[in-house]
Amino acid sequence: MTAAMQQNPAQQNAVARAVLLATGLRFTKVLPGISQGVPTLGNQVRIPLDRIGITTGVTLMFAVPLNVTVAATQSPFGPWNLVSQIQYIDFAGVIHVQTTGVQLHMLNTLKARRSLGNSHKMMGYVAGETGIDTNLLALPTAVAAGNAYFSLYVPLAYHAESDLRGSVLAQTDRGEHYINVTFAAAAVGTDPFVAPYTAGTVAGNGNISVTALQHYIMPQGGVAPNNLPLIDLSTIYEIQGNLYDNANIAAGQPKYTNWPNNRAIFSALHMFNQGAAGGTLNGADLQRITLLVNGNTNVRELPPSFLRLMMRDMLGFDLASGVYYMGARTQPITTQLYGNVQTKWDILTAAANTYLQSQFESTYLSGTPLPGVIQS
Repeated sequence: MTAAMQQNPAQQNAVARAVLLATGLRFTKVLPGISQGVPTLGNQVRIPLDRIGITTGVTLMFAVPLNVTVAATQSPFGPWNLVSQIQYIDFAGVIHVQTTGVQLHMLNTLKARRSLGNSHKMMGYVAGETGIDTNLLALPTAVAAGNAYFSLYVPLAYHAESDLRGSVLAQTDRGEHYINVTFAAAAVGTDPFVAPYTAGTVAGNGNISVTALQHYIMPQGGVAPNNLPLIDLSTIYEIQGNLYDNANIAAGQPKYTNWPNNRAIFSALHMFNQGAAGGTLNGADLQRITLLVNGNTNVRELPPSFLRLMMRDMLGFDLASGVYYMGARTQPITTQLYGNVQTKWDILTAAANTYLQSQFESTYLSGTPLPGVIQS
């Protein structure tokens, strides 16, 4: 009996992953672009991905033509909220990623523990790009026609360089996998979570340009099953965001946000939007945020100021007010083990129209890595 035959599935997966990471050839390919939809504000477009290799992620680079006719005020969440929703859907119709542009950008920033996409840090989001290149990040405010620029990375593997859980085996002769992007309905609005500008007059000025790049690995031994980390490829790395909740939010009353069941959860990202007008400075509208298990076990009791301090120490700068992140990367919170996992909010003030918007990052096992024919 060979050593490989004596290994259990987890050991076989670990060996195959290590070999693939060490010897696989990494490719980045520019995709043809949008196949469905009109790329203007308020519309959704589809970007098909190639059926090739082991896909670990996709980068999207946006150029949004805008016409500013009355000087505008930037939202602290712009320009990433020009994307109101982004999805990745695999060959079996399973949604791996469904979140907002802002939430996805903040998750990537928090995972990397550094600023992404901008060379000048200001609350984690820039008022103006101060690097050399002017077509990487920009959100114009002066009266003129110009472009907003930004990018988003859509991770399919948990970590493309070291942990391939969630990567997609795309080497098949049938089926499709793709990304849907929904653009913000308007450029200006009173809710800074939603609109890239909170004052002024700004309108779309033509079609939005989207450059899509697919990142994938080709095993040197081919994509035969014995060369592949099959547990990694049968795992869904899920980013479930854009979860809106305005129910039972009142001053002096506890509010509970349920975490997804049957998941290994790496992080929860919450945005507390006071009166649909943005976050409150210093978290003054909240008394405490608690990670609660089974309704009676307080795992983490966190004053908002302490949670924001933890986030500042992690990043070296502040994210915009109203954003609260709870990570569990060293030991994910496995909700299969508990009857109920929740975030409890002890609320001091809550104006009309206050709401929570949440995002959860997790993994779970699917049935099969691919519903097509593997090419070896």
